Amino acid sequence: MKTMETRRFNRHANMNSEVRSEILQIICELASLAISTKSTENMLYGFFDGYDSTEKIIFSNELAVITHANPELAAKISTVCGLIEKYPTEYC
Repeated sequence: MKTMETRRFNRHANMNSEVRSEILQIICELASLAISTKSTENMLYGFFDGYDSTEKIIFSNELAVITHANPELAAKISTVCGLIEKYPTEYC
């Protein structure tokens, strides 16, 4: 079984204000759902610190539950993850 590692990227060099705003909007919308989304919310907040957890989000059971509850919101999450995973890796 493949383990999913959390990749790092330079948020300051790659993420623009539009993407930051979209992430915050998604987090607010997740809070309004009547289901637990803490894991996804935490990983979305991690984007602001340069942690790329896109694989973990996309393949999570939580995203499947979000998709069932709000397909439009799940599509927004997938779109943001698609942008983030294209950012170059930062080597520490």
